[in-house]
Amino acid sequence: MKTLSRKERALEGLAYYAVSVLILAVEFFIYLIRGQQAGYMDFGGWVYFICSCLSQAAQLALFPYLIFYLPLALTGWRRTAATLQVGLTAVMCILVYLNSQVYALYRFHINGFVLNLVFGEGAGDIFEFAPMVYLKQALLFGVLLLLTIGGWRLARYVSRRFGRRLVWPTVLTVLGVTLFAQLYHAYGAFVQKPSILKSTSVIPFYYPLSANRLMLKLGVTPPPNSGLNFGGRASNSVSYPREPLQITPPDSLPNIVFILIDSWNKRTLTPECMPHVSRFAAEHTLFDNHFSSSNGTRNSVFGLFFGLPGYYWDAFEADHVRPLLIRELQDLGYDIRAYSSATLQSPPFDRVVFGDVPDIRVRTEGDSSCQRDSTLTANFLSDLGPLSESGRPFFSFLFYDLPHAIAVPASKNTRFQPAWEYADYTRLNNDIDPTPFFNLYRNCCHEDDRLIGQVLDSLRSRGLLENTIVVLTGDHSQEFNENRKNFWGHNGNFSRWQLEVPMIVRIPGIPAGRYTHRTTHYDLVPTLLRSLGVSNPASDYSMGYPLTDPTPRGWHFAGSGMNYAFVIDDDKILEKKVNGVLEITDRDLNPIDSYRIDPEAFDRAMSRLNSFYK
Repeated sequence: MKTLSRKERALEGLAYYAVSVLILAVEFFIYLIRGQQAGYMDFGGWVYFICSCLSQAAQLALFPYLIFYLPLALTGWRRTAATLQVGLTAVMCILVYLNSQVYALYRFHINGFVLNLVFGEGAGDIFEFAPMVYLKQALLFGVLLLLTIGGWRLARYVSRRFGRRLVWPTVLTVLGVTLFAQLYHAYGAFVQKPSILKSTSVIPFYYPLSANRLMLKLGVTPPPNSGLNFGGRASNSVSYPREPLQITPPDSLPNIVFILIDSWNKRTLTPECMPHVSRFAAEHTLFDNHFSSSNGTRNSVFGLFFGLPGYYWDAFEADHVRPLLIRELQDLGYDIRAYSSATLQSPPFDRVVFGDVPDIRVRTEGDSSCQRDSTLTANFLSDLGPLSESGRPFFSFLFYDLPHAIAVPASKNTRFQPAWEYADYTRLNNDIDPTPFFNLYRNCCHEDDRLIGQVLDSLRSRGLLENTIVVLTGDHSQEFNENRKNFWGHNGNFSRWQLEVPMIVRIPGIPAGRYTHRTTHYDLVPTLLRSLGVSNPASDYSMGYPLTDPTPRGWHFAGSGMNYAFVIDDDKILEKKVNGVLEITDRDLNPIDSYRIDPEAFDRAMSRLNSFYK
């Protein structure tokens, strides 16, 4: 047998790298063909998806080539290197195939939850297969193994036939498809191109570039309807609602004022810090064990308006599915207006939540959150007179940002002392006294309380409060190291200090008082739609229950399709990290090493979670 030079050995491995990329890309391509997303594809979408499959496959196949083949082959261990490269590629191909089955079943890719179920106690309670299934799986694994071994023979022939001429075409192709896929996804995500949004999710662990915020800062605006004109056709992938709504409009339609405070820590709901809001809570209804649908704004607001987890964001965004709450308000003739301190374009709530509402206000003038919060309040108050005199019911969404910004002028940073002059995140650590930082935050909440007090007082003075539903809550909470695990802010964990917020409502038919049973953001839509005359069970259109319903919320889903957790009633937190790892902790984020997931409970939770997919 001819002894190969180092360059020839390197080329042989590179040729097999190219072959393995093609094998893996074909497997990814089959994901789309087997799913419902193929119905959304157009020419540009197909080109993007093929490039994305090749790009993701190239990243996975690079590992066995660079880490195992090159070091060993160049030192003379060619056969060992080849065996490792082929063996690892075969394992990848088998895992990609298994992942396709997991995705078909649960609509997410292999992660810590699945591994815990497969290898943990009680796995046989949920994964029970007939002998023929095992035989078919074994045969398919054998086919994949033979394919990867045969690929080596092909690679040897190609490397000897073309030699160095393989290098640049391979490298340039990988770089070209990767660059095209990333840039085209950034474009597709910005203009909401369905073929891009729907196809991206099927490729496992593929997170391409988005640049919505950058484009908005550069002054770029998406074209009208930007890929979202579906000609009225129904969604191909989701069923929302699952049954047509049965509606008997009430004799008198209430106004609705929805006040949302970004990053609201419930420890500030005191007469000292927020006297107006505290008085309103005492006079009306407080749900004092209320959990958000996420630890970040995007999926929290989604949960509030849709009654469903942000897990559905991508599917609803691509399918142009709007909140039933907003659709019902429009059908009933409501005047719908938004007053938001932060722009409604990033995240794109203007399209996802208010996409069918004409002339929705997407931004508020002002150089700071403090100025914008004051301006949005003034805008609402100036509109309130014409709204009340128009004869139409109105829905007003007020979204305050100051507790999220944690920045106020020095003249407003005096009530709680000592307080930092500004939020210096570089000083935060697990040992620092959080009091001065929290006092700055409390001064921000106190300022927003003053503004919200003006809103509530104006509703009272105009005689509107009796015929107005008022909802006052936070999108999510803001942690100040309450768990003593060096977490500050939000988007860091799924403990109550990042999920729990006050939920204060004034709704006719709900008695004033304090409720302590667990409620969630998913409960708001069923509560409001019931007040608007919808008689369907909440399960037809939501993951929630009416707020006053004490039914245990069970496995509460919080987060997005990428990073999420199930919070069980006793506050055990089962968190799936972005990298797929599963972490199980108690309510204080202390690890629970001995915990085993109940497979039947998990299966019920997943069935409920996926119940709005077709």
